[in-house]
Amino acid sequence: MPVRTVSNRGRRNVIGYFPSLKMRRMVQFESTLERDLIYLLDFDPQIVEFEEQPLKIAYQHEGKGRGYTPDFQVLFASGQIALLECKPHRFVSKEEHQRKFSAAQAWCDARGWLFQIVTDEQLQTGYRVQNVKLLTQHARHEVGIEIKGSIFACLANAKRSLTISDAMQAVNPAEPTAVIMPILHMAYHHELYLPLNKAPLNPQSPINLYSPSNGKGENDEYRTLLNG
Repeated sequence: MPVRTVSNRGRRNVIGYFPSLKMRRMVQFESTLERDLIYLLDFDPQIVEFEEQPLKIAYQHEGKGRGYTPDFQVLFASGQIALLECKPHRFVSKEEHQRKFSAAQAWCDARGWLFQIVTDEQLQTGYRVQNVKLLTQHARHEVGIEIKGSIFACLANAKRSLTISDAMQAVNPAEPTAVIMPILHMAYHHELYLPLNKAPLNPQSPINLYSPSNGKGENDEYRTLLNG
């Protein structure tokens, strides 16, 4: 459980709760930067679990005991554990923050954990956050087994590369727009693969059956963000 409750007391931060599918609970955030990172953590199949405000790291400064609470603790499928700190890029170099980050880095090094700073500039690069937010809107919808089977069969039997529009037309020529929600739902749950980094999702986006090797380049690019 979080060691502290988020608060915007004395600040102008946006605070709130994110309904996490992965964690099956409401996850606290205290900035839009944290909220956007939660979208990625919740979607990422290589992240088993995560927790906000997970622990306090004690350190010394000018002879006094201090404490620092990172924003998130993350467990990867590989078994690697990381602490993540969300911070606007313009504040990262502040001496006060650098002290905390150094303490966190030393604490993680001693345990074989990772420590990573995630900035607004990183999250705003490309379209991954925007696209994951779109997929998340459809994550909880019910999708029938029949239409799932039709989408799987369409992609498995395709003789050429297909776009979302192609798949919609092939699965339901009479009402192709009825297929878009199932496609986005299945993409969120890693049953289908859609490229997320380079452009907003649209009818001309390529679509494939999901496999761990899909989009390896863009996944590697994203993975450097979390160091996992």
